[in-house]
Amino acid sequence: MNKDQLLAVLYDLSLTIGREVTVDALLTKVVQRLLYHTGCPTGLVLSHPQGLDASHGRLLKVIGDHLLQQQLGEDIALPPGLLGRSIRSDLPQTLLQGFTGQPRYPCGLRLPLDQHHTILLLAPAPLLQQLPLEHVFPPVLANLSRAIKLCQDSEQLAETMQRERNQAKAALNRALRFNQALLNAIPIAVFYKDATGRYLGCNPAFSRTVGMQAEDIIGKLPAEVWPAELAAMFTQKDSELIATRQPQLFEYVIRSQQGQLMDVVYAKDLFYDDDNQIGGIIGAFIDISARKQAEESLRQSLIQAISALSSAMVHRDLSTAGHEVRVSDLAVAIGRQLQLGAEQLEGLGLAAMVHDIGQIQIPSEILTRPRRLNHEEFELVKMHAEAGHEILKDIHFPWPIADIAWQHHENMDGSGYPRGLAGEDILLEARIIHVADSMEAMLSHRPFRRQLGMEQAIAQLKHYRGSIYDPAVVDACLSLFVDQGYELPDSKRKN
Repeated sequence: MNKDQLLAVLYDLSLTIGREVTVDALLTKVVQRLLYHTGCPTGLVLSHPQGLDASHGRLLKVIGDHLLQQQLGEDIALPPGLLGRSIRSDLPQTLLQGFTGQPRYPCGLRLPLDQHHTILLLAPAPLLQQLPLEHVFPPVLANLSRAIKLCQDSEQLAETMQRERNQAKAALNRALRFNQALLNAIPIAVFYKDATGRYLGCNPAFSRTVGMQAEDIIGKLPAEVWPAELAAMFTQKDSELIATRQPQLFEYVIRSQQGQLMDVVYAKDLFYDDDNQIGGIIGAFIDISARKQAEESLRQSLIQAISALSSAMVHRDLSTAGHEVRVSDLAVAIGRQLQLGAEQLEGLGLAAMVHDIGQIQIPSEILTRPRRLNHEEFELVKMHAEAGHEILKDIHFPWPIADIAWQHHENMDGSGYPRGLAGEDILLEARIIHVADSMEAMLSHRPFRRQLGMEQAIAQLKHYRGSIYDPAVVDACLSLFVDQGYELPDSKRKN
C-alpha cells in the first residue's frame, strides 16, 4: 500500500467517524470501513467496563457473523490475552477459537480504543500484513475513542432531554386532565376565548346554558352563539377588558337558548402567554335568579312587616293617621331631588314609614292631648327615638333603619336628641326624614294646634336651615314645593 492509499484510508475513516452522532451508528460505519480496508469478513466491538484486565465483557457490535450476533448485549467470557493496550495482528488461533467458539477465524486484528472498548477484526487468512498498522490505526483509534465518548455524552443528553420532555408532557397532560375535571365539576358556567373573541373551550354548565355542545361552540364568535343584542354587549365588554386590562364584574339579564330569562353575574379577566402578551379572555357567569327571587321575597316580607308596624301606629293615634305615609312620600321625593340611588331611596322610604314606631311605648293620652305638652311630658315623648331603635335593631334589614329612626330628631348643630349628634355624624336618611317630618307636621292639623300655612312652614325651614336642618336637604325640599308644585299625598287625594 503506497502513501496515497494510506492517506485515502485515513481520510475515509476520519470522515466516517465525524459523520455519526450515535454510538451504534458510529460503530457500525467504522467497523464496516475497517472490514473494507483490511479485507476481513468479520468485525466486532467489545465493551469491558472493568478495564483491559477484565475477564468478562459484552458485544456492542457484530458485523459478518450470525452466531456472534446472537450474543449481542450478553455477558461473555474474555480469555486472558485477548485484551491489551497495543495493536496486535498475531493473536493465537487457540485464543480466537476459545473466544468465538469457532475454528473459522485463525487470524485476528486487535485494535484497542481505550481502557473500556476494543475492536476485533477476524479473518480466515492472514490478510492484514499489507497495512502498516502502527502508522495507520493509532490516530484513527484515538479519534474513534473520543468520538464514542462524544456520542455517549450526546445520547445521554438526548435521553435526559427526552426524559424531561416526557415528564413535562406527562405533567402537562395531568394538568390538562385535572383542569378539565375541575372545569367540568364547577357548577357555574365557565368559558375562555382567544384575544379575537373566539371560544377556545367551556364547561358543561356553559354548554347547557347556550344549548350547544362544547365542540360546536369552540372556534365560534359570540354572534354565532348568542342572540344579537347579547353578542354585541359581550363583544363590547371584551374590547373594554382588553383595552383596560382590568377585571370585570357586572350583572345582566340573559335569555338562554331554551327561552328562560336568567339574572346572572358576569366575571371576566385576561390570561397571558409566556411573553406576557394577552392570550385571551376567561370568564364565568353565575345564575343568581333564585337568589334574586329570594331577595325579592325577603324584601316584600320586610315591606309587609314595616307596613304592619306603621298600621299599628295608625290605630294607636288616629289624629296622626297617614303621617308616616306622607313623611315617606316627601322623604323619597327629597331623596330623588338629591339624586340618591334606587336602593338607598327604598331604604329611606321604609325607614320613614316607621320613624315614629317608638311612640308605641308612650301613653296615648299624652300623644292625643289637645294642648301643648309640659316639660315632663315632652321629655317622655323624646324617648320615642331611642325606643324605636330598640324595637327595630334586632330586625335584619338591608338598610340601617334602626339607626335612622334613632337619629331622625338630631340637629345639625348638635342641639337635637337623644344623643346630640351633629353634622355628618347624622345619617343622610335621618337628616332627610327630619326635614320631611317637620314639614309634614307643620302642614298637618294636630290636637294642640291648627296646621300652619305653606308660607309659614317654608319660613320655618329657611330660618332653621343649617342649624337644625341640613342645608342641602332644605334646599331640595323647598325646590319641590316652590319650583315643582309638590303636594303631600292627602292633598293630592283631596284635589
